Amino acid sequence: MEGAERIPPGPRGPGRGEGGEAVRLRGLTGLPRPARPGKLARMPKVFTVEYPILFSHCDPAGIVYFPRLFDLLHRAMEDWFTFGLGERFADFIMAKRLGIPTVGTKVDFVGPARFGDLLKIELRVAKLGSSSIELAIDSSIEGRTCFRAQHTICVFSSETYKAVPIPAEIRARMEAYVAAG
Repeated sequence: MEGAERIPPGPRGPGRGEGGEAVRLRGLTGLPRPARPGKLARMPKVFTVEYPILFSHCDPAGIVYFPRLFDLLHRAMEDWFTFGLGERFADFIMAKRLGIPTVGTKVDFVGPARFGDLLKIELRVAKLGSSSIELAIDSSIEGRTCFRAQHTICVFSSETYKAVPIPAEIRARMEAYVAAG
């Protein structure tokens, strides 16, 4: 085969010549290439939690009063730290003397949540900066969208009140949740 390099014999199969030797094609373009380990598309983790909608969440009409959804959004973020990242949120704040203030939140309220519903919240990392984390949060009730949020937080020192880099061990765990794209 012209333009090919022969490699010592091995088992027959894809990419093998007549005598079982591997064939490397040179100078040919447009041929599919097998994916390399480490180059495969990685599916990001999604942290999922469900909360029952309580009577105390609701207004007189029986639907969740919108500021209570921010409480549930924050609770999901705390639970992500504790259960998704394996870093107890209270220890992060109290023992490590680091804070996680909200930098900005954009929420689209799509449908109501009612007393007795089970609210499912899915959390992903949309962007991971040196000290900031943009979370993409989707919520639903039985497959029906309730709200979507872009929630940006940062890590800061409780002593200086200045942003600090995300601790390396936590950042490494957060990277598993970074959404592709």
